[in-house]
Amino acid sequence: MADYRFPGEWVKDNMVLEPSITGETINQVESLEMTEDDILIASYPKTGTTWAQELIWLLNNNADMKKALSVPVYERIPYVEYKSDGVHSNLEMLLKTQRPYMMKTHLPSDIFQKQIKAGKVKIIVIIRNPKDTLVSLYHFYRMHGGLGNFQGSWNDFFELYKTKHLIYGDYFEWYASWLEYKDKSNIKLLKYEDMHHRMSDVIDDLLQFLGKSLSEDSIADIIKHLTFDSMSSNDMVNYKRFSVFDMNVASFMRKGIIGDWKNYFSDEQSAVVDKSYKDTFDPLGVRLEFE
Repeated sequence: MADYRFPGEWVKDNMVLEPSITGETINQVESLEMTEDDILIASYPKTGTTWAQELIWLLNNNADMKKALSVPVYERIPYVEYKSDGVHSNLEMLLKTQRPYMMKTHLPSDIFQKQIKAGKVKIIVIIRNPKDTLVSLYHFYRMHGGLGNFQGSWNDFFELYKTKHLIYGDYFEWYASWLEYKDKSNIKLLKYEDMHHRMSDVIDDLLQFLGKSLSEDSIADIIKHLTFDSMSSNDMVNYKRFSVFDMNVASFMRKGIIGDWKNYFSDEQSAVVDKSYKDTFDPLGVRLEFE
């Protein structure tokens, strides 16, 4: 197979990382003091993070649509380990703002042992079925200049998955690290598929977790705001202003559906993921929907 490493990639603890994520910044994240009013959104890449961010931000900010439609989501909820401008970490910029902090990460739980043990910060872990996640990540690799605009086929990409050479490491190892703590009172598991099928229930559950309340009208406005058509045309969340993303190859928000994996996976590939799914999630009692 061709060499599909991307420019400047480096590896930390079996995680492939972009050069815009440095060991220094990860160390700073690791030691960050977090309070019970702070919120950390943790997700493996391409699991519906932006969709979930927008939902959680609105629930935590009294459905402030005016701000949601005027301030980009990546400013409202910074990607904490990343250097968006290539120089200053988003963490540095976050620390210049007033608490409470809202932030997102794609790092595994190993980096947040201090905060998990303290048991203060509210952590919402986003999860999506692994097959749709991998298909979405494949197209993300293709359109992302920072990841080298992947030129290989789906089968080539799946080989990267099998050799655990994808950004942020292996999907199942990543989730095993976080799901170990899923029953802690300050940690909430949010399933992408539940957002599709049961958004009203998801909102009720998150409001209770966040200690917030909203009117029925506000909740209806949020649900309308979060539709795929609304999100994909919303410049505050669709990342169209970023030249590193080639939108002619794929959109940042591509389809927003469940089950697209069936158009890509061979029976053999499906069996490989099924085994890891069973081995990892069965002992944890986690079930995901694949269609």
